[in-house]
Amino acid sequence: MRFFSFSTSSKINLFIANLCLISLIISILSGMVVSYHYFYTEPLYSVIRLESSVPFGRFFRSLHYFSSQLALISTFFHLIDSLYKGWHHKKNFVAWLFLVLSFIVLIFITFTGYVIRFDEVGKLAGTIAENLCLSIPYVGEVLRDLLFPISKGGLYRVYLAHIYGSFLLAIGLFVWHASIKRVLSLKYAPYLYLNLILPLIFYVPLESEKGKTIVTGPWFFWGAQGLLKFLPPLGVLFLLFLAVFWLVLLGFKPARKFSLWIVGALIWWLLVYVIFSLIIYRDAHT
Repeated sequence: MRFFSFSTSSKINLFIANLCLISLIISILSGMVVSYHYFYTEPLYSVIRLESSVPFGRFFRSLHYFSSQLALISTFFHLIDSLYKGWHHKKNFVAWLFLVLSFIVLIFITFTGYVIRFDEVGKLAGTIAENLCLSIPYVGEVLRDLLFPISKGGLYRVYLAHIYGSFLLAIGLFVWHASIKRVLSLKYAPYLYLNLILPLIFYVPLESEKGKTIVTGPWFFWGAQGLLKFLPPLGVLFLLFLAVFWLVLLGFKPARKFSLWIVGALIWWLLVYVIFSLIIYRDAHT
């Protein structure tokens, strides 16, 4: 098994890591431009006004969207590649924990980005997140009021969580993982071009219920939405946190046999999640 080999970085892994770094920086910078024209009291209208009235507004929103997606996807494959090369054994626990938490925080940031635009996808995502928080015994209402009090106070705290989470992730990245000198190097230009080309070619419209049997949340949340059709919210939360727990546990460098069991369980978990995601996609487009 290659999960525990200590091979050196491949060109593919270097490409994934660099793409993740540059995409995250572009996402934050473009998000600063978009946020200047965004108002959480009238979210959908401000997004529409950004695209229709602000010069290059549609481009900057698309740039923010695609760079966020690239950052999330490349971080996922960076995590998979690290598992494949056994870096959870080679690195110290803090380095591995930072990688896992970075992926979780990036999922949260991207998720709240969908919520605060407050189209049909955003509304559904916010409703599901609020109900998932409330399903947690004892601390559910406190957690809901901290992160997703949409039905009580609108999008103010969701917007703050999106902004603060982005900058905390950026600070952690530059303190523990990268340097400004490294980012400014000319060798990163191809990753910049990739982020710029996508919004020039593709446009991501705001979602509506038209033409859909059901409204779906963000694409990376489809599996959880599908599981909610068969399990109670607390059960779905348990499965989501179970995967995170397994990933963190690998950083303690458990015995080889136990590590193989955890990795195998993660593969099965991911397979089940993809299957339920495909079910939701099929139901939404039939």
